[in-house]
Amino acid sequence: MAPIQTSGNLSSSPMPPPPSSSPPPRLLAGGEHLPPPTSASSPEHPFLSAHLLLPSPSPSPADLSSPHLPHALAFAFLTQPSPLPRHLLVVLHAAGARFTAFYQAFASALLSLPFPLLLPHPRARLLLAASELARAAAPGFGSLLASLLRRVPFPGDARLLELFTEHASFLADEEPQLLASAVFAFLRLLARNRLAPAPSSAVCKDCEECKSAKSLEECRGKLVSFCVSMLRDHFQVCALIGRDLVRSLHELALVPEFQPLWRDLMPDRVGDVCLMSTPGWCTALAITAEMETQLLFMMNNVKWGDQKRYQLWFVRKHLMMPGGEERIPDIVRFICCGYHPTNEVMHSGVIARWAVIGWLLTFCRKGYVVANAKLALFYDWLFFEEGRGSIMNIEPAMLLMVNSVSQYTDITNMLLEFLFLLIDNYDVRRKHAIACCVRSAFEVLVKKRVISSLEQLTCCEKLSPLLRQKLVAFLSSSNPGAAEDSCGKPTPIVSKETELKKSVCSS
Repeated sequence: MAPIQTSGNLSSSPMPPPPSSSPPPRLLAGGEHLPPPTSASSPEHPFLSAHLLLPSPSPSPADLSSPHLPHALAFAFLTQPSPLPRHLLVVLHAAGARFTAFYQAFASALLSLPFPLLLPHPRARLLLAASELARAAAPGFGSLLASLLRRVPFPGDARLLELFTEHASFLADEEPQLLASAVFAFLRLLARNRLAPAPSSAVCKDCEECKSAKSLEECRGKLVSFCVSMLRDHFQVCALIGRDLVRSLHELALVPEFQPLWRDLMPDRVGDVCLMSTPGWCTALAITAEMETQLLFMMNNVKWGDQKRYQLWFVRKHLMMPGGEERIPDIVRFICCGYHPTNEVMHSGVIARWAVIGWLLTFCRKGYVVANAKLALFYDWLFFEEGRGSIMNIEPAMLLMVNSVSQYTDITNMLLEFLFLLIDNYDVRRKHAIACCVRSAFEVLVKKRVISSLEQLTCCEKLSPLLRQKLVAFLSSSNPGAAEDSCGKPTPIVSKETELKKSVCSS
């Protein structure tokens, strides 16, 4: 018998039997903008068609080889009432044992559904199916769980947390990247909502945001316990996250459950973890799949001058909802570390990464969000080593400062001032090492021709004289005489009193 196919051409299949008197249950919440499930353009159509083609609750041996079985079985999993009939589990594992591609086809069928539109019962059943695949260590379960991680919080995310808790030891040995992904996704969820939990409304109690907030509040303690437990028991796995693990834990340092970690576990390991760059797949976990798709579209297809309407649409869709602004630091990290454009894209006239980040910074209204976004932008500078770190991670901050200095000088002043604050205060014990890394970042950016020279900053009269003086002194601290060489003349020493007087007079 031929191996099972992962997809089938339903249009060439025989006509389905007449439908029963009661219509099949729905998977997705209906709406005027969505096609009916009988339409070929509906995401539900493959499931409904497969269900009608294989209506028997106990498929025959011939049905096990049908290309429609993955969708038919997925439909049964998502719609059967509790408790789940045992025969569905028998069929799932019988087909998986007989055909190596079946589990993957089953997981792909589940992933094809638009998750935000799933009705509550199919949503809960999807988590049950994911748990069953994980229990069997079936091919395809990793991608299914990783996809679900990008959709938290949602009603039922406590079950997803239970799933990772139940299989933590197995995942640590067999799927360490997936377990690290779960820890990072939950840490970022906690960090965003610790600072600004979604407000409860006296009017609305049934909207998706209110349900998500309530669901998150109910399982917050379990989320914290899971993350602390994984950090203590599987720290080497968690270290796959890279330096953004430390960034996330810093944001949670005042949460009582995380304080013993900083006292007992982290002091001796922070230095080593911070030397590890955060992989791109990790930063993508902190934003939704829809956000990633739209950001990549802007940075790959939208030309300079045409970006405003796309940015406005992105703001309305993602940033104006409760807790949306708190996602900006994670978006900045994704742009810096998760997306590195090719030379062809960079020279194609599309909007650059630094411009998207500059727009996001100007959108921030809350002080702590601005600070976290600037930290996200400069984070790789603090630990940069030539030959180890990617220059693409530090490029956006440099280009944003250089390209803003003539017309939007306030942005360059703000970023330079924040960078010096980081050097002096981020980690006092490693202040000298951080200063060396930042100095190395400046040197490599010039060496690799990201910018022609640092004169664009050190010799710009629009830039704050205090900051210019500090920048030249900082760059020359390891190379005496560079203060004059940087732009052919010494930078005048300006006292704070003089600078303050100038600002007062100019205003």
